[in-house]
Amino acid sequence: MYSNEPIKYIPERRKKPDIICRFLDAAVAVVWLLILSVLALVHFARPREENFFDRLFGVEVRKTMDYSLLNIAFCLLVFLFVFSLISLILNTRRLKRRTDYIRKSFIISLIASFAGIVIYAVHYAM
Repeated sequence: MYSNEPIKYIPERRKKPDIICRFLDAAVAVVWLLILSVLALVHFARPREENFFDRLFGVEVRKTMDYSLLNIAFCLLVFLFVFSLISLILNTRRLKRRTDYIRKSFIISLIASFAGIVIYAVHYAM
């Protein structure tokens, strides 16, 4: 049971994360930046409500959606869907070490971008 032999530790040869792990870490930041930019574009594309000062000074308020901004948001959603899908595939292929894990950001962005594409196709596609 007990041995007097010293424990032989194998030295860790991997000093830093490989290129795929570094790409996945950077991809998470890119995904959240794209999600925030899509939300900002949709917010600015919505028509503004008329308030007291608009009526007081006779400012013309846009009554319809700005479709140019919505088209840009749609293109970003398609890019986000493809980017998240590629990143998720790379993430699942890279599960080799005990410390590797599937990043939830890719799954959330994949579902959210697909839902955004469907909503755009149903409501705003001409």
